[in-house]
Amino acid sequence: MKMNNKSFKSGLVGISLVLLMTANFVSCSESGSKKEDNPTALLYLVNNAVIDSEVKANCVAAYTAANSCVGGKEYFNAGTGCASTKLEGKTTEQLKALKECVLSKVNDPIQPCSLPQFTYGLAQQALAGAFSACNKKYTTTAGVEVDLKDYLVY
Repeated sequence: MKMNNKSFKSGLVGISLVLLMTANFVSCSESGSKKEDNPTALLYLVNNAVIDSEVKANCVAAYTAANSCVGGKEYFNAGTGCASTKLEGKTTEQLKALKECVLSKVNDPIQPCSLPQFTYGLAQQALAGAFSACNKKYTTTAGVEVDLKDYLVY
C-alpha cells in the first residue's frame, strides 16, 4: 500500500509539472504573437524612405490616423494605399479631404474611435463603421466635394 501511495504522489507531481509547463508555453506563445502596435506606417516608411510629395504625406497621415482606431490584427495598409501607382492622378486636395474625414472620426467629440472602448477589431469593421463617410463622396469643411471611394484599403 505504501508503494502505491508513493507512486501515486509522484504521478501527481509529474502531471502537475507537465500542466504548468504547458500553461507557461501556451501563455508565452500567445503573448509573443500579439500585435500591440501598428506596423503599416513603419513598413511604408522603411520601403519609401523619402516622402516626396504633399499627396503622399497626407496619405500616410490619414492611414496612420485611421489605424489608431483599429485594435486588432488587420490594419489599413499604408504600403498599398499610399503606393505611387495608387496615388497617380490624385491631388493634394483629395488626400487632404481624406485626412480631414479620417481625423474628424478619430477626434469625434462623442465617440472618438481612437479611445480603446471605441476601437474596432479589424480595419474592415472600422471602414464600415467610423469611416463609412470616408468611403464615398465627402464634402470638406471648405465646401469642396471629393469622391473618396476606395481610398482606404486594408
